[in-house]
This record gives sequence, C-alpha cells and structure tokens, in this order.
Amino acid sequence: MGDSAGKWAEEAIAAIERLTRELLSRRAGSHLIENELDRLVLDIELSLRFGSRSEKAARLRRQIDEVLDDAVQHAAVFRPGHAYCHRCASAQCDHSAPPSNRHVFVGYAPTGAPRWVDFAQRCLEMRHPEVDRLYDEPPAFLALVHDGAELHGGLLPAFDGRIHTLLGQVTAGFFSIPARAHEGRGVVALSIQAALSRARRGRPRVGLNLVARGPGDEALDLIWERQDELPWRRSVRWAQAALATLGPKRLDTRVGGILNGLARRLERDNRARGRRTRHAQQRHQSGRRPTRKAIEDARTAPDGAFMQDARSGALVVLGDRGRTHFFASEGKLVSSVRYGRDAIERKVRQERWQPATAEQRETLRRTLAKPGDPEVS
Repeated sequence: MGDSAGKWAEEAIAAIERLTRELLSRRAGSHLIENELDRLVLDIELSLRFGSRSEKAARLRRQIDEVLDDAVQHAAVFRPGHAYCHRCASAQCDHSAPPSNRHVFVGYAPTGAPRWVDFAQRCLEMRHPEVDRLYDEPPAFLALVHDGAELHGGLLPAFDGRIHTLLGQVTAGFFSIPARAHEGRGVVALSIQAALSRARRGRPRVGLNLVARGPGDEALDLIWERQDELPWRRSVRWAQAALATLGPKRLDTRVGGILNGLARRLERDNRARGRRTRHAQQRHQSGRRPTRKAIEDARTAPDGAFMQDARSGALVVLGDRGRTHFFASEGKLVSSVRYGRDAIERKVRQERWQPATAEQRETLRRTLAKPGDPEVS
C-alpha cells in the first residue's frame, strides 16, 4: 500500500472514531461505556455501488448507533448495587436501589418496578426457623435461594421487554460490617442475582449482579473501605466463574445448581470468618492483637499524615506501606486497611480526606499516649 493510501485509511479510521464518540455523547447512559470504547467491535456493511454519499453516511451512522445502543444496554443491565427496573428499562433509576442496608430484592411489581423487603421480615414471612437469631449480636447468617419464576411472577407481560431476565437469586444476611458513629447496627443484606441480558447484536450474556447498600447509605463499591476484604468476595468469584462456563442448553437447571452451591459457600465462609473474629478477640484480650501496630503508627506519624474523613468525621492516620487507620474522635480505633498510593492521592484530591486540625492531631496523640491501648470498637 502506498503512502497516500495508508494516510487515507488512517484518516478514515480517525473519522469513524470521532463519529462514534460524537454519537455516544448524545445519548443517555454514555458514561457507562466511555471508558470501554476500545472493546467495541464495528462490523460495517457498506456498498460502494448503490446509494448517494449522504445515504451511505446515514447507513453508517445507523450501524454505529445500533452498536452503541447495545453496549449501553448491556452496561445498564448489570449495575453493581442496583437491580434492573423494567418500568424504566434501566438499572440506574430511583426504583433500582434498595432503600436501606437491610433490604433485599423480592421480585417485581406488576408494572416492572423492583420490590424490596427487610431481610429479617422476608425470613419471617418464609417462616425460617432461625429468624430470631438475626437480631443476635453478632447476628445469625442465613442464605436463601429463589428461582427466576418466583422473581418474575408478578410482572405483567406488557412490561417484560425480555432485555433482562432473572434466572435466580441468593439473598443472604446479615453480613457484619464495621459501623461508624450514628449509623446504627453494622449489618448488610445482599441480593446476588444471576441474570441473562439479551441484545439485538451479539451473544446473550449471563452474569452475577450484586445488589446492596452500606450501613451509611453508601454505594456497594464503597463497602470495601470499611474492612480488609469483602466477606462475600470468594464465594461470588467462584459462582461467576461457574456461570461463565454455561452454554444455552438447560440454563435454568444449571444456574439453580450454581446458586445452591453459592449459598452453601457463603454460609461456610461466614462460619470461618466468625471463628477468625473470635480468635482475633482472644488475641486482643491477651495483648497480642495485630491492631497494636495501628496505635504505634498513630503515635509516631508526622503532622501531615493526619487527615479527616469528610463523610464520617473519623480521623485518618497514614502509616507506612499504605497502612491506613481510622479513629473515632474519642480515640477508639474503628478500622485499619491498606491503600495503594493512587487511592490515597485520589481521596485527597477529591477532598474526601482533608487535613486534620492541630487540635485534632494533638487530642488523638494525648489519648494514645495514656497508659493502655484505646478501646477498639
């Protein structure tokens, strides 16, 4: 290919890229795929023989529009923290999020809006024998499996566009989550949905969607900031990998088996986590609890390492190697996590963490200088 031909080809590609971004900027939901444009595949059918140049341009635009519509639709169906709403044909409307950290998805209203019920109330309605233990401290952990017919049972056919179909769901709770001051009980109920998404182009997609919100009414993707690891992470990764192996045949039956396996794994992991928590409490009582390192970091940290979380009001102390500790105003250690440098810089840049005042720094230092460690909440 000559130099001029190569240049024209590059200009054509650049023009198509500019056209694609321009068309994307004009549609609702563009933010869902703006960072994934490099994954889109454009199979363009263009006749050089028939039609005027304007007709060919209109056809090209329609083809790109269809690809973008499908991409946005797929992204809108699977939204962490949100259920798909058939009424609004979206997973980012006012109906799509649970009203609290205790609510789970229980199906659709006739006109397609998601329905939510307190998890303990749901277990009571199902006459679960251990429902009373959900109010213990720590709470009991229960995992319930629901099939797709149960979840779609109340939906009128006119509101089922067949874009999104729930194949089944596990509702699980209560997960114990560290709570901040004035948030009440630190628990989360989780809806784990196996869903099928259909598009006009390409293959149907089966995946897991996690629906919940944090104790402070925060988004699902922020819960990890409260602790070192999400308590459902390992089980959900196993289920997602199992779903990825499924073909189109006997989909409902095979998904049901995976969801039952997911429920068992969640219960097993929660029991193991409870044992680790009890062992940690024993280490704390014997004076060997690992969070003693947090006390040392806070006592020796320079002035610039003291921040305040704008949302919770907690004092943030930055230690070595990304160690980050959160203290309540009275000196109680709330939690310790490990952040990368980029994550810390992003929080400071977005002003979620702001420099602590001299009074706040000195008050915490005086508290930690007293004999004995401050109480760990």
